[in-house]
Amino acid sequence: MPARTYNCDVDAEPLHRYQPGGYHPLALGDFLKNGRYKILHKLGWGSYSTTWAARDQKRGRYVAVKITISELGESGELKILRALSALSRHDPGWSHVNQMLDHFTLVGPNGSHDCLVLELVGPNVADVVEAHCQNNRLPAKLAKLFAKQVLQGLDFLAANDIGHGDVHTRNLALVAPNLDDLGERDFIAKLGKPETGVVTRSDVQPFGYNVPTQIVRPAFFRRDILLSCPSVKIIDFGEAFFSDNAPSTLHTPLPVRAPEIVFGDRLDRRVDLWSAGCLIFELVTGQPPFDVVMMTPSILIEQMIELTDDELPSRWQAKWQPMQNDTPQRDENYTLHKWLEEVYFDNGKQAEFTKEEIARIAELTTRMLKFEPCLRAAPSEILAEDWLR
Repeated sequence: MPARTYNCDVDAEPLHRYQPGGYHPLALGDFLKNGRYKILHKLGWGSYSTTWAARDQKRGRYVAVKITISELGESGELKILRALSALSRHDPGWSHVNQMLDHFTLVGPNGSHDCLVLELVGPNVADVVEAHCQNNRLPAKLAKLFAKQVLQGLDFLAANDIGHGDVHTRNLALVAPNLDDLGERDFIAKLGKPETGVVTRSDVQPFGYNVPTQIVRPAFFRRDILLSCPSVKIIDFGEAFFSDNAPSTLHTPLPVRAPEIVFGDRLDRRVDLWSAGCLIFELVTGQPPFDVVMMTPSILIEQMIELTDDELPSRWQAKWQPMQNDTPQRDENYTLHKWLEEVYFDNGKQAEFTKEEIARIAELTTRMLKFEPCLRAAPSEILAEDWLR
């Protein structure tokens, strides 16, 4: 591998992406949009953006500012969020979908960047479970509540012909209540004091003007957020699409990827139904139903066939035949119900759901995990069931 030009001890976004077309260099205390947004902390980063906690000086509230890489141009996410911001707030699912509050363009040394000002939310569910939850899974009461809220959010999106395309526990974030009542010092304490690292060059050349002098480690909220107001929002609409303009593929994480994505079939918003079924399984057990260390598309499809006990559509058979050569033979004979029961009632883990409830969860999840998208239960159908009502 070529030697890296820039280095930093803080593990965060890759420094080589601070180049024309890439990330915008930002520092704590910077102001954006003519002084309106003051940068206070970093919330996270991804392949196409960095996200920061900021104070909206005009409205007196804390927000998240997502700054896309400049080569992205006007993002599809912005179009989706614009559409969402114009919809009625009366639907119960509206409050479980992260909303855009403002947007603007930022011109910097690496190009022109879309800036999306979003509702500030807390940590994602996956991080909360890993850091704070006994047995590496949510308490039963929260698992059930979050499952209902996710389905309400997806029902709201579906009713407005929007597919999210990337439903999983890292795109499900806890609501952080009452933050706007805090002063800046207390707000920063809530996220944890920023940890920064100095960026250095590995040669003697001058420091680039398009690279930050420090990198900030992403914040992580204190544990009390989990108990203060248990509510979640669906976040990150980077893969989202309108029903009349579905993409040819999606980058949903492999363990929760719908089979039509794997087989390169025509996509629509019902990919979210499959991923939501996997997500509910994970909210209850702490792991997705299809989960191995060295997951491959062929192993994934083999697990899907085994656990769902569903018939692979004939139009996918031609692609499936050669894939089977890469799939190890499995001795187990599991159904989704049996697998859910085994994972949930694992030795040494406290069980809060009864066997009858686990059977009900398995039944509802199975209705969403159908190979044929048209046969998958819609969120509204699952929400009508007694277990969630």
